[in-house]
Amino acid sequence: MFGVRTLLPYTIDDAITDPLTRSVEVTIDFGGRKRWLFFATPQLLASAGDWVPGTQIRLHLGERHMIVVSKLSATIIDAVRRRLHAAGELADRTVPLE
Repeated sequence: MFGVRTLLPYTIDDAITDPLTRSVEVTIDFGGRKRWLFFATPQLLASAGDWVPGTQIRLHLGERHMIVVSKLSATIIDAVRRRLHAAGELADRTVPLE
């Protein structure tokens, strides 16, 4: 059917804990080319990252392959992946897995 994109297989590579104690990486198979992105929550970001010099403020540069969600689950990862795929943004939101 014209205009329909086939969903790409993926794996959730890290445990999803509550509270989240580290980011969760997801690998997506683009037909033999594997790419990845990662998910984090605002709470996780508040407890990690570099310090802005002279402050108690955390710094995150917001990479395109970093997805921030208020709550994380396998269902949320799948829904975000589907949304990015449908919008044609999935390749742009991932980086090659080396």
